[in-house]
Amino acid sequence: MASSECNDNLLVQLNQSHGISRILLNDTTRKNALSKCMLKKLINVLDTIATDPKQKVVVMRGAGGVFCSGADLQWMKDGLHQSEEENKADAGLFYELFTKLNSFPKPLIMWVEKYAMGGALGLLACADYVIAEKDVQLAFSEVKLGLVPATIAPFVIQKIGHSQARALMLSAEVFTAKKAKRIGLIHEVAHSKEIQTRVDKLCQQFKNNSAQAMESTKQLISQLSKNLDSHEQETLCINKIAEARNSEEGQEGVTAFFEKRQPKWYIK
Repeated sequence: MASSECNDNLLVQLNQSHGISRILLNDTTRKNALSKCMLKKLINVLDTIATDPKQKVVVMRGAGGVFCSGADLQWMKDGLHQSEEENKADAGLFYELFTKLNSFPKPLIMWVEKYAMGGALGLLACADYVIAEKDVQLAFSEVKLGLVPATIAPFVIQKIGHSQARALMLSAEVFTAKKAKRIGLIHEVAHSKEIQTRVDKLCQQFKNNSAQAMESTKQLISQLSKNLDSHEQETLCINKIAEARNSEEGQEGVTAFFEKRQPKWYIK
């Protein structure tokens, strides 16, 4: 878990109710840019949620009607006067966040408004479901600043593939939510008046499910994305379903179905 030397406890706000953890990026003066303090606080908040069995789903959005403008440019400017080792440590903080999001045990929903630039697209790439307002603008803007989208690249390529990553990262093109959906970076485009209802519905869908089964399914998908040979893949899949059938929640879910009732994990 990352330690925090930052005093502003409002940079990342967490609200939890009825099994939903709502994370708010709250630095509107910088369009919710990913500063060093914000990264540390996000990592700590995610660690807290990950080990809380009462929480079933996470929703992340930005304050002030803006999702995230990417890495904090003032922090990047300060990096011009840092040693290579110090810059490596800063980059490591970004990578720690994206790795944590990518392997997070609970479903992650990103609610995107207005802008998602640079490093913010790493957040989208690591999410399980991304819903964006139709007027959102997105860009991999790093090369315009002489920088490289290195810490987000593995996660973005995993999501949209090498071809789309090359085209968008090298051109720094500003693209629309519609295009982002077409290439698989986001899952749904909605009007601003509809998005709250859609997010609430998504949260309820995830809450209806077994937390244990969702975590195991996420692990399965992650493992299947690796270069497994046919025997390893067969063994993995057989073991996963056998474990699920023998698990407490697996037995409860099947029993509840035949008894025509909600399973014990169900949250209204």
